Amino acid sequence: MTTTSTYPIDPHLIGIIHDALRRDLGRTFDTLSTRAPLGARRRAALADHLTWTLTFLERHHTTEETYLWALARRRSQPAAPMLHQLTTGHARIHHAASAVEHAAHIYHASDAATVRDDLRGALERLCTILLPHLDREETDVTPILAATITDTEWDTWLHHHLLHTTRPAELARETYWLTDTLEPERRAFTTRLLHPHHRSLTHHAFTLTCRHHTRQLWRTRTTTGNRQQSSRIHAVLHQLDTALSPT
Repeated sequence: MTTTSTYPIDPHLIGIIHDALRRDLGRTFDTLSTRAPLGARRRAALADHLTWTLTFLERHHTTEETYLWALARRRSQPAAPMLHQLTTGHARIHHAASAVEHAAHIYHASDAATVRDDLRGALERLCTILLPHLDREETDVTPILAATITDTEWDTWLHHHLLHTTRPAELARETYWLTDTLEPERRAFTTRLLHPHHRSLTHHAFTLTCRHHTRQLWRTRTTTGNRQQSSRIHAVLHQLDTALSPT
């Protein structure tokens, strides 16, 4: 292939996106696991944020399939069967995510214990499928992307497919969501990739709003270490795996 673009790309952003998903699904699971009422405003904000997160997940998977993975398939025939299998996995994930979105819609208007438990159960079922899938993508797919996708194609995917909006408020929300709780080195890496969206005073004003919203939603100040945020859901899934394992 003749191209002025270069290989390899640095696919670490995939892991950062996945960690943002792990972090907020874990935060949501932990919040739903508490028995104290959240109050109508915070409950509605939690349901809205969960729905927003799942919408981002769907766009992430769709743009992977239609852009990144389509290119990788053409350039690495041995990778095609695995990518087909993972695409099938996306369909299972989005079926489970639809159930979570439905439960979140009901939870938005009701903090009844049964409604909250239904949402928590739907989220747990989603995570039993999603979290191992994210791990496999990082282990098996990112090396293929690094070897088959050019830097120009990577930038096109990031700025014209994944971060598709031109609205300043939504750009600020997406970029803050990706960098929230990141360690300094990973935050700097992500900020460099997203540099075109970090220049204006308007963006910084929206970022402050996002930071305030995040603190009010999770009732905590920003800390580093995304995987720690999903430790409780991982513990539950480990218990489920143990219960289902043959003796």
